[in-house]
Amino acid sequence: MEAQALVSKVMTMQAEAGLTIAMRMPILLKGALGDRRGQREATKALTEKVSAVMESGLAASQAVSLFWWDLAFSPFSQLDMSEAVARASSNTLEAFSKRTRANAARLSSRRR
Repeated sequence: MEAQALVSKVMTMQAEAGLTIAMRMPILLKGALGDRRGQREATKALTEKVSAVMESGLAASQAVSLFWWDLAFSPFSQLDMSEAVARASSNTLEAFSKRTRANAARLSSRRR
């Protein structure tokens, strides 16, 4: 079940990331030519990526700690390794997923 949720999350993120990139490129190009809005968008993009990497790293550390905790205190036969890996991956991707979704919504609503 976790693996299916992970695949769904990754596919959704890919679509939202593509939309965000398509919507952001003209704004960033204007920023490179001196437009303040474009420069703010570039700053926002960089800041979001740095914070997402930090948040994702923390989530990965927590997921790995929980995995080892479960492994130490439950018999091997009860631990589903594929589910544990999918859960850890999903938790790690959540920081990026949340920002990608918000950016796609924000940038697409600007066009209207």
